[in-house]
Amino acid sequence: MPTPPNLLNDDGSASMATMFMMSHHGLRRDLLRFERALGREGRLDEAQVEALRAEWQSYRATLHGHHQVEDTGMFPRMREVSPALAACIDDLAEQHRQIDPLLTRGDSAFAELPSPGPALAVVRELRALLEPHLAQEEQHIVPVIRSAGAFPGPGTDAEADLYAQGFAWSSHGIAPDILQKVYALLPEVLTARLPAARAAFDERCRRAWGTARAGAARTPIPEADSYS
Repeated sequence: MPTPPNLLNDDGSASMATMFMMSHHGLRRDLLRFERALGREGRLDEAQVEALRAEWQSYRATLHGHHQVEDTGMFPRMREVSPALAACIDDLAEQHRQIDPLLTRGDSAFAELPSPGPALAVVRELRALLEPHLAQEEQHIVPVIRSAGAFPGPGTDAEADLYAQGFAWSSHGIAPDILQKVYALLPEVLTARLPAARAAFDERCRRAWGTARAGAARTPIPEADSYS
């Protein structure tokens, strides 16, 4: 597997590539958390079951939405800008189609909690599919978006709230100095909402995982020991 790229550009600046890879970090991080939560000894209690089911629904929506943005916006533009990436983009899009049915299976598996076996099997299969997929994007797609630094502002208050929740999710476990540079690229209408959104996300973590403790990653790979 190739060496994971740094979240920041070579000159130390943040960019849209940083934000893109922060999402990759979050996708990896939460599968790691699911695997650990479902693999612990002892029966899950009712509150844990409810929290894990809610986290699964959030995770599947986030991953599916990430793929939709790529398939309908990001990848078509890249075909125009970098025609040499066409075969790679076709491959990535096909991988999206392989992953989607697994998300549907996950709905049924998490419905079987507190019996963890089916959900744990889906999580492990998803990790096996997603890791090479994310690594391929980081190797071939990230270099193309390193120069993009502007983040489009939200059009409405509701959109600003949604973006803030997304950044709270993707910020969790990222090194503070990197976040400072990322937040400097965001409009004030969004950054003003981040403290409350991050506090709400920490509380969500405590419900689902029993802790809001996080690492300080500088690549899209989570610091695994920080989530045990």
